[in-house]
Amino acid sequence: MATSAGPPGGGGEASAVAPVALPPAKLRPGRIWYWVALVVFLAGVAWWVVSFAAVTGRVDSFQRVPFPGTGVISLTRGNYVLYYEGRGAASGTVPEGHIHMDSLFEPAAGVVMTVTPYSTSLIYQFGSHVGAAAGTVQIPVSGRYLVRSTSSAPRGGQLAFGSSIARWLAGAVVPAAVVPAAVLMLAGVVGAVVLGIIRHKRLKRAPLPQLLEPSRLADGDVNL
Repeated sequence: MATSAGPPGGGGEASAVAPVALPPAKLRPGRIWYWVALVVFLAGVAWWVVSFAAVTGRVDSFQRVPFPGTGVISLTRGNYVLYYEGRGAASGTVPEGHIHMDSLFEPAAGVVMTVTPYSTSLIYQFGSHVGAAAGTVQIPVSGRYLVRSTSSAPRGGQLAFGSSIARWLAGAVVPAAVVPAAVLMLAGVVGAVVLGIIRHKRLKRAPLPQLLEPSRLADGDVNL
């Protein structure tokens, strides 16, 4: 007598389950490192902006009088650079003219202050101010000073009194802003590029997803 055996409800036919795809392996390094590179780059941009905002604030704080014209400013004892801000300053052109300064502080009344022409070309552009160094002057006593200037230049210009920006440009201020900011921005860009190359190479070498073939139970005959 022959008896046929098979899985319940199988109707004597082989049953099979569709193959299941295994999830692909996680690609390393992860995408989160792109965010790290972006943060580094933005940190460099922020450093640049904050540093130059500080320098711009220093230029904005210069005391100014009309040129040509008359004005009163308060200066502390020390050496000052006079900057011409007006037409032609962007190209280093300083109009011919005469500058006379009188102290309004009684103990220093009558003291003659000589404005010496600036020996080299020095131009700045920070924020809305564009200027060229026009001369230097030594202030002997802190106090208020009357500045009178004449020139053939059209009205609308001004003289700015402040410290020398040459040491800012060539010294510690601007390089301290440019170098770290440039390093951070470059590190962010290079990091993102290297990360992309590594992920691309590993993606090409990654094996294709494998199919998991389930065990199949076939009908069998048992002969007795």
